[in-house]
Amino acid sequence: MRVVLLGGAGYIGSVASHHLASLGHQVTVVDGLIYNRGDDPGRLLPSAAEFVNGDLRDPDLLGRVCDGANAVVHLGGIVGEPACRLDEELAVELNYAAPMIAAETAAGAGVGQYVFFSSCSVYGRHEGTVDEGTEPNPLGVYARTKVLAERRLPDVLAGVTESTILRLATVHGSSPRQRLDSVVNSMASRAVATGCIPLNGGAQRRPLVHVGDVAQVLASVLDDNLAGAWNVGSDQENHTIAEIAETVAAIVPGSRIQCGPERDEADARDYRVSFARLKQRIPRACSTTLKDGVQQIADLLATRTITDPDEPQYDNHRGLADAFTAGRVRILRTRACERYRSEYTAAWGQL
Repeated sequence: MRVVLLGGAGYIGSVASHHLASLGHQVTVVDGLIYNRGDDPGRLLPSAAEFVNGDLRDPDLLGRVCDGANAVVHLGGIVGEPACRLDEELAVELNYAAPMIAAETAAGAGVGQYVFFSSCSVYGRHEGTVDEGTEPNPLGVYARTKVLAERRLPDVLAGVTESTILRLATVHGSSPRQRLDSVVNSMASRAVATGCIPLNGGAQRRPLVHVGDVAQVLASVLDDNLAGAWNVGSDQENHTIAEIAETVAAIVPGSRIQCGPERDEADARDYRVSFARLKQRIPRACSTTLKDGVQQIADLLATRTITDPDEPQYDNHRGLADAFTAGRVRILRTRACERYRSEYTAAWGQL
């Protein structure tokens, strides 16, 4: 199968590209490398993968890479609410317009399957346990772009291309393109580097999933042509923030939890997610534990594979701010981007 990974040189994409290539798929990775961390695609990606450096909002580029593809997977965009708040218009272009333009292109090229990476952040704040049938409750720019894309993609792809939505739990673990700004990776890296695990509040609930498990689920989705929306994670890996901190403290010798004031409402997400649907369809999915991911991150620092976890390259918010200031990423305001920005403002209000 020829698979196009849009944003495939990132934290998840670099792991997915290796896994898909190992299964014999023909992989094409398209990525703008906007963080400019000195990443060498030859180091990040499998040798068998084709790499194309380009903007995911470019219809001509997308048309070329989609030609002859069996599946297109959209992983690209700005991840996380802090990074999206840097510039809402840029976030809308990269997180909403880009996947919609790619979907239009994929449908026009007759691609059989389109997979969109969404997030369990769409659930926002809910009592009890949420599942794929729960009404989303997006609390910020990041989640709103994901919700709107989820709603609109089936219309754009209808009758031509099968659509799949993967709502990921909070991802952790090691990757060729490492991130340390998600909750597990951040706590584990700081525990090793400083001996302290910062904890503000802690009662908020987060489902977790290992980056390698995400790659395996993607492979199963492509092989079985699974359609519709799927929560990606494991029921056993629903944790509170405090439980994550306690797990890190138990694994990293000499580390201790440093309690601070309750976090403000800038990130009010709190939800427990059911992954029963995925478990029923892919029984062995997402078996890697929180402990496994914490140990991986601790090992990266213990072996000095990573020497300074505070470098901007490991933080999407700081890395994007640097890229925006340096002009490595910018708002395009093309006709297609403006059309989708109008849809966003109609749904959620003025930028």
